[in-house]
Amino acid sequence: MSHDATKILMGTTTSTAKEVDNRAGDPATFIAGLCVHLKSDDTLSLASADGSKLGISLGRSLSDHKRVAICRKGERVPIQLTNGFTPTIGAQVQISTTTGKAVSSGTAVNAVYVTSTLTGIDEDGATVTDGVALIDFPGGL
Repeated sequence: MSHDATKILMGTTTSTAKEVDNRAGDPATFIAGLCVHLKSDDTLSLASADGSKLGISLGRSLSDHKRVAICRKGERVPIQLTNGFTPTIGAQVQISTTTGKAVSSGTAVNAVYVTSTLTGIDEDGATVTDGVALIDFPGGL
C-alpha cells in the first residue's frame, strides 16, 4: 500500500515537536482530535465553560486503560473539523465551546492551520466523518 498524503492517522502527530501528557478520562468521550479542557476538580471536559484548555486529545493511551493522551504543545497535530468547515492554511484556529472541534467562528486559540481539510483515520480504522486538519501550537493553546 502506498503512502497517501491526504490521509492522517488520528492519535499521532507528523512532527516530533510535541509535549504529551496523559490524564484519567474515558477514551470513548475524549477521542483523538478534540480540544480538551481541565475542570477545577481535575477531570476532563469538552466544554470550554468547564475550565482552561489543556490541549488536543490524541485518544486512548497505548496501555488501553481509562487514560487519555493529550498534546499540550505541538506541531502538525490533527484536529477534527465541524461538518462543512474548510480551514485556510495560516488562519487562526477557533474551537467550538461545546464539541471540542475546530469551527469557522468560535473561541480563538493560540494555533494556526498548516493544512486544509484532510481525511482522518481513527484508531479503529474508520474514516473521521467531518474531516481533520493539522495545526501548530508550539506555545500551547
